[in-house]
Amino acid sequence: MQKRLLAMMLLLVSIFILLFARLFYLQVFDAKFLQTKAEEQWTRDLPINAERGVIFDRNGVELAVSYTTYDIYVRHSNVKDEVGVAKLLSKKLGIDYDVVYKKVSNPKVSESLIKMQVKSSVAKELKNSKLSGIYYSENTKRYYPAGDLLTQVLGYTTIDGNGQSGLELYYNKFLKGINGYSKVQSDIKGSELYNTLDSYVPSVAGNNITLTIDYQIQQMCERATLKIMQNEKPTSAQMIVMDPNTGEILAMTSKPSFDLNNPPRNDVASLLSQSKNLSIADVYEPGSTFKVLTTATALEEHKTSLDDRFYDPGYRIVDGQKIKCWRLHGHGSQTLVDGLNNSCNSVFVDLSLRLGADKMYQYFEKYGFGNITGVDFAGESAGILMDKDTIKKVDLARMGFGQAVAVTPLQQIRAISSVLNGGILYKPYFVKKIENASGTHKKQIDPTPIRRVVSEDTSQKIRYMLEQVIVKANGIQSFIPGYRVSGKTGTTELMTQKGKTGEYIASFVGAFPSDKPQYVILVVVDRPTSGNFYGSIVATPYAKMVFEDIIKYKNIQPTKDLKQGQKALDLTIQMPNLVGKSLSEAIAVVTNLGLQYETAGEGGIVTKQYPAPTTMVYKNGIVVLTT
Repeated sequence: MQKRLLAMMLLLVSIFILLFARLFYLQVFDAKFLQTKAEEQWTRDLPINAERGVIFDRNGVELAVSYTTYDIYVRHSNVKDEVGVAKLLSKKLGIDYDVVYKKVSNPKVSESLIKMQVKSSVAKELKNSKLSGIYYSENTKRYYPAGDLLTQVLGYTTIDGNGQSGLELYYNKFLKGINGYSKVQSDIKGSELYNTLDSYVPSVAGNNITLTIDYQIQQMCERATLKIMQNEKPTSAQMIVMDPNTGEILAMTSKPSFDLNNPPRNDVASLLSQSKNLSIADVYEPGSTFKVLTTATALEEHKTSLDDRFYDPGYRIVDGQKIKCWRLHGHGSQTLVDGLNNSCNSVFVDLSLRLGADKMYQYFEKYGFGNITGVDFAGESAGILMDKDTIKKVDLARMGFGQAVAVTPLQQIRAISSVLNGGILYKPYFVKKIENASGTHKKQIDPTPIRRVVSEDTSQKIRYMLEQVIVKANGIQSFIPGYRVSGKTGTTELMTQKGKTGEYIASFVGAFPSDKPQYVILVVVDRPTSGNFYGSIVATPYAKMVFEDIIKYKNIQPTKDLKQGQKALDLTIQMPNLVGKSLSEAIAVVTNLGLQYETAGEGGIVTKQYPAPTTMVYKNGIVVLTT
């Protein structure tokens, strides 16, 4: 009996010890968790979403703003008229009645979200109905005043206000703010006990950001790229305007695009393709615009000079392969300046071979090729460079005129800017200021110089040479009367492993004013199908449009030493009809008229010409003869 009593006592003591231990654990170690769970059961809370920060252009123009909306909830325990509430919400919110009624009448869910981001006017109508059980949480909706302006740059947000692409995504942590909430007590059924506000935590608005983008210049580029799409019918068209002295991106556009207020979310393929910022994420062979960098490199390394002479029979043979110049008959004897003016491939084959692979790749790194630029944007590509140890002599020769190397448009315009601004490579950037909603805390982003790439002397020579390209092609008076502009075109035929495709990328890079550039423009037109594909035809005219608009916008006066000789502006040459003539006859006619020519095709009879017959053209203008 004693043993049994002892065993019973030990058992009871053990049970009490276990119970005490459990109570001690719950009250000490698990207290905070249980208190939170209890509070959730006797309270109801509604979120107060923070207002997303505003995005401004450099002059204070609003590019992305937020306005107040409401998220609509229903609490079943407080609904007195389930049918009436379901009918009202279905009608006002445009939602199927059965879907709404299922949520309203479900006793297993204490609170159901009906719809997010409802307009204030609609929420007011719901409140005026005075039906019980409907609750409202303040929210914000993103709005882009300019619609499809800066589609790929600004990006867009999710329905709950988080950045999904573009700068909205990259700067999301600064723009989104901190959400708040309000909390009230409720009874055992979940019904709100009135006049029992437990706590209220206000939201904190997101930071505002100011871009380097100039809204007016951006509009100019948007109009120009739309015209490219209409006139040249390419796969895509891109345009970038950069301040070469700071790295600030003044404008960047890519077409096709869409209205940021109505993203094509139902067509995922279109949404993804048109959301991609091609100027930052995609690469292309830059073609003849790359010759500017080859020239700068050769000058810097004293491998050539402005008076250096080259002979072009129309080709070079490297590693047993024939590398043709675009002018099949060749340019004959010419200086370095002429070689850049003529865009003669043979000259740049010679320069790249003089430099050698080690020096070329050293400057590729200096110009930032093969590495990301560090721009404040997600998804940047580093470009594509062949492994230096595997390249052949013929690969090096092609790199000299922009083939066998792939870069992003942003990399290309940054590198060109560096040899025009005095020789300094800058980090490109979009955001120049971040500040809180009250303006009491600001963060200013200043230009970031990376390294010197060429000397001021080399830069001055490049500026002179690029101005001569425009002078020879158009006459400095006839391009933009009274203004000094420099530039270089590019035309690259796309290649596959099977050979040429017959498709082209046309481009133009230009600077204004040419003696001390403040604006550099890059235009890239991917696979035009209008019948023309030369950069001088499908890219240059649209850059010219933007330059002219900038001159008007900034009220820039003509250069004094260019005001004279205005009669040279007259369109005194009428294009004859050259179609049906032999190529040699057509060339003779064009040359006698004081015009230049480019040929497309290798036949002997002219089948098409540009400009068309009877068109009035400037002296020294370029005529394209298709055979």
